[in-house]
Amino acid sequence: MTPTRPKNGVKTLRDYIRDYLQLRWAMGHKLARHEQMLTSFIAELTARGQDSITTEAAIAWACAPVEASPRWWARRLSVVRGLAAYIHSREPHRAQEIPADAITARSSRTVPYLYTPQQVLALMEGATRLRPTVRGLTMAAVIGLMSATGLRISEALALNVTDVDTDEDVLRVNGKRDRLRLVPIHRSTSTALLSYRQAVTPLVPAPASGAFFLTFTGTRPRANNIQVAFRGLVNELRYTPGPGGRPPRLHDMRHSFSTNTLLDAYRDQVDVDARVAVLATYLGHVSPASTYWYLTATPQLLALTADKVAAAQHKGRML
Repeated sequence: MTPTRPKNGVKTLRDYIRDYLQLRWAMGHKLARHEQMLTSFIAELTARGQDSITTEAAIAWACAPVEASPRWWARRLSVVRGLAAYIHSREPHRAQEIPADAITARSSRTVPYLYTPQQVLALMEGATRLRPTVRGLTMAAVIGLMSATGLRISEALALNVTDVDTDEDVLRVNGKRDRLRLVPIHRSTSTALLSYRQAVTPLVPAPASGAFFLTFTGTRPRANNIQVAFRGLVNELRYTPGPGGRPPRLHDMRHSFSTNTLLDAYRDQVDVDARVAVLATYLGHVSPASTYWYLTATPQLLALTADKVAAAQHKGRML
């Protein structure tokens, strides 16, 4: 990594952006949108004739989109804070150290939309009517797979033919941060996946890649295109969110799978903590803490949890 060579021996703030990002990239950070945001911030400082970063200027820039949420303001400020710390370590007079709590925003999760089995079937049926035919078949298969396994859309679309073992009923999934995991699937899911490939193979005789899911041109589907088509199906079926919820998303198939798995655990009176640990591994969660959130994701789960607590209190096992 070669630092920027400034003209006349004086580095500009823009020079520091490049050096800072190169360092972070070399450390393995992806830094989505960092370059765009930092360039915007420094351009605004330059337009004001300002050649140093102050906490006041950073906060003003972070909160400039007045319609945004405090969480997004905090995110914008954290990006500038990293650059300011880097510059401060080299030229303290060019950048103030921005306090970590200059903008605070509690992270809250929106209530997911939980699909019933009947709704999933209706979505799959509606998908098969999409054209071209391959598009409809692919859309229906993706919806079915995500509903049956809780895979992320990126994980489903990244599957190659060699990742899908319909003989042993297992998927080889490449998850977040390139973590590989084996995901067992039900025999009925294997049968459905095999039927999908048998249906699309004559329609796409020479696919352009080894992707399992295909477009009519033989390429791997793009997540954005799949999500746009899914929103169209949801609107057509007039699925609307409940109080405090967001419009139904394809990703909510993952929430529905997880919540139903935990509901089954409570109803079957099995060790829920053990089930959470298994589910966390199955879903590719880094920590079971992410999985425990599903315990509060639906009124049914809350009700079952409350019943268990009340029963334990009645028997004197807990206060």
